[in-house]
Amino acid sequence: MKHNPMKIRYLALAAILLGAPVYISPTRATDISSEDVNKLLQRIDELEQKVKVLERNREVDQEIATEKSKAAPTVSLGSNGLLVRSADTNFVMNIHGYAQVDGRFYLNDRETANDTFLLRRVRPIIEGTVYDKFDYRLMLDVATGNVTGSSAANNALIDDAYVNARFFNQFQVQVGKYKSPVGLERLKSTADLVFVETGFATQLTPNYDTGVMIHNALFNTPVNYAIGIFNGAGDAGSDDLDVSDEGKDVVGRLFLQPFLNRDVDSLRGLGFGVAGSIGHHNGPLATYKTAGQQTFFSYSTTTTANGSQYRLDPQLFYYWGPFGILSEYVLSSQEVRSTAAGTPPNARFNNTAWQVEASYLLTGEQNTFKTINPLHPFGPVNGGWGAFELALRVQQLSLDKDAFPKYVTSTSAKEATAWGVGANWYLNRNVKLNLDYEATSFRGGSKVKNAVTAHEEHVILSRVQFSF
Repeated sequence: MKHNPMKIRYLALAAILLGAPVYISPTRATDISSEDVNKLLQRIDELEQKVKVLERNREVDQEIATEKSKAAPTVSLGSNGLLVRSADTNFVMNIHGYAQVDGRFYLNDRETANDTFLLRRVRPIIEGTVYDKFDYRLMLDVATGNVTGSSAANNALIDDAYVNARFFNQFQVQVGKYKSPVGLERLKSTADLVFVETGFATQLTPNYDTGVMIHNALFNTPVNYAIGIFNGAGDAGSDDLDVSDEGKDVVGRLFLQPFLNRDVDSLRGLGFGVAGSIGHHNGPLATYKTAGQQTFFSYSTTTTANGSQYRLDPQLFYYWGPFGILSEYVLSSQEVRSTAAGTPPNARFNNTAWQVEASYLLTGEQNTFKTINPLHPFGPVNGGWGAFELALRVQQLSLDKDAFPKYVTSTSAKEATAWGVGANWYLNRNVKLNLDYEATSFRGGSKVKNAVTAHEEHVILSRVQFSF
């Protein structure tokens, strides 16, 4: 008997596709008609078409899912907060912030200030980018320890509120309220301070001010510059609204890091420059405080700012491996007016301050002007203990001798000199502990019992800081 192998193959294939077990005897293969074969072949074609349709539908579903994923924003939560990013990366929003819980403990029972715990800063932050080139930042401060040199408008609540247009990396325009680019330590985030409180030199520089400036990327290029026009905040003060005069401050800063991009490790962290401001100020004058936040100098109520003020601030930092040093000297010169009888009505006073602080990371991390990142974050399971830092600071603030005694209060000191030591523990990127000891002595001032200037101030400052 002659077999037809094609018929047998088609029947076998049909049986497999139809899912039916079939035994085909060679002796019966010739009994299958051509019509049956054609029907089976037609059925096979139909099944093949269905398979192709199902495969194409699956491909279409995958393509749609891929397109949807491309169009969907990404949301992530980590040590840097909540980050939301559009699919095309043109829109970015980062919600984060930090809080500082401080303790102040005075070692002399004659201090007028009380030992206390306080919320020094509580700052929720929203920042990000729109249309790729426009950065924004809104930072509030709702802490009990918020101290500013001005009470106008929202100074006790809003610190940062600005937009920055990055048309080019070397030419950016920033508008709104933000830190005036004068003081070097002032430009550090308060979350990155080496000591709990800023130094004397920083008290002679403006804090948050409202205006417009052109600048480039801060500390990211060998030549950093900024120049702008601001309302003109007073020493250690902030300004939302100019309520005392129409004068404006012109502020400028030039900072050089000549070895930033060179292969010289020992010099790459060197930076130096000068900043300053000039403008016309009317209204209340600043007071100056110790590290323990006690006022040791203030002008009399009959003395107010009345005329031009200028500041000059040469500054320097140097970081090499775990070692870091920051130093600046500030001159703040202000014309004043007195309404007190027998006092010359017009005068100019030149106040100066300097500070030098050094720090060393015992655990070998790279010291930096910005955030310290522990090499081994704290965790008993993985054996990490975070980063440990020791710090030392010396500083002095000198008030113009011609201001005494007619233009100042009777309890004001002519000079304050301080030194302090600190120990910092960075458990991880989000938790930091500070412990400082500060000693301040005075020249001049009141010797009346319980007066701030009657004796040296000795204070222990502590801080628990957590970011979110």
